[in-house]
Amino acid sequence: MSRYFAEAVSVHVSSQRRASTLDPVLRQAGGVLVMHDGRAVVANYGSAAGELAACVSAVGVADRSDLAILELAGPAVQLRHLSQRLAGSDLAPGGAVRNGGAWWCAVSPERMLVLCEARRADRLHSVLRARVARRSALTLTDRSSELAALAVVGRHSSALLAELGVYGESRNPRDVPPLTAHTATGSEVLWLLESDDKALALTAAADAPAVWHAIERAGRRFGLCAVGQDALARYGLIRRISSPL
Repeated sequence: MSRYFAEAVSVHVSSQRRASTLDPVLRQAGGVLVMHDGRAVVANYGSAAGELAACVSAVGVADRSDLAILELAGPAVQLRHLSQRLAGSDLAPGGAVRNGGAWWCAVSPERMLVLCEARRADRLHSVLRARVARRSALTLTDRSSELAALAVVGRHSSALLAELGVYGESRNPRDVPPLTAHTATGSEVLWLLESDDKALALTAAADAPAVWHAIERAGRRFGLCAVGQDALARYGLIRRISSPL
């Protein structure tokens, strides 16, 4: 893993918009920025309806700077105990589970990333900070400004990820763990495979433009479209209605 997945430098969740290396890419694509839960995000790229249609029939790529990315690190035994209590699961490296409105992702026995929407970040951070305070060997770090999150979502998501090589030679998503590492154009990427039609790419913020363009190039044959928060929210609602719990 790169140093972005290995160093602990802070214990503060920031809701402030920072200039991002991905901003020029988003502006060039026609992104319309709005404030959402205290953060500036792309609402759409000119047509939320068209972007939703792309997710339904093809595939979309989206900036997920609205997500908070927290890191827990420390001795494997203590981290495993904390995972069992808060994530409700004993995660092996490469494992990932959604619980309590957050994704809990085991990068290694000594490192875990926790992803949630910004509106949940402060509360989650407070819970984690209280738990970590009882275990002096564990550290809690906000990685939101160091890591970029890009979503691939829609009907042809699996086909696109296979084209990118995320699933390896078999091109079968069942052959890789839910959290799998893959190199794209020389950039290290952690892929969180949330479902058959949704995945999240985590990479160093500086590498985000290269990863975006790699996804864009591979996605052309599948009708890839840049999508904003409006389309993502509507697509998520459609999926919940069509696949009720």
